[in-house]
Amino acid sequence: METEEQSDIWKQLIVQGDKKAFEQLFRMWYVRLCLYAETIVRDRDAAEDLVQNVFCTLWEKRGDINIRESLKSYLYHTVYYAALNFLKHDRVRLAFWEFIQKQGGKDEDDIEHFMDREAQEVMTKEINRAIDTLPEQCREIFLLSRFAGKKSQEIAFELGISVRTVETQLYRAMKRLREELAHLRSLVCWLLCLPKA
Repeated sequence: METEEQSDIWKQLIVQGDKKAFEQLFRMWYVRLCLYAETIVRDRDAAEDLVQNVFCTLWEKRGDINIRESLKSYLYHTVYYAALNFLKHDRVRLAFWEFIQKQGGKDEDDIEHFMDREAQEVMTKEINRAIDTLPEQCREIFLLSRFAGKKSQEIAFELGISVRTVETQLYRAMKRLREELAHLRSLVCWLLCLPKA
């Protein structure tokens, strides 16, 4: 178990640019953090990439990062939020295609014919923006439910809240996202009605 004093020493060594200390920290936490990330993203390669990115960012920004908690807590929290962001960005595109298919019954090849990559990126950014406008707890619950595929009971246990709170927050998230993305509905319908070139 990492004591507060040990954590402070690790943080100090990393801020000072001690490569050996950083490599030791990496070896000590890498596997555990990968296993943790994999429980969220359910993809071993993605989990490993996420953890490597977290360590790279820690090293690159070591002089600017102000770690107020233990190093262990910092690493787990950072990996947790990186995993949620991965799920959001990776699956927004899939959710977008599902939404379009429900609206117009077209398949992905037809849709890509109508929309160039720039238009697809704009749509994806709009969806990401809408998710980012959710209050923090609401967004976290939404991402765990819709993108990590967790059930309300699992989310409640993981976050230490009631199942009722999870369900209320999910309802609020869906309502707000429908309102935030209402302007996309008419654009999508218009795109799907265009004749093929």
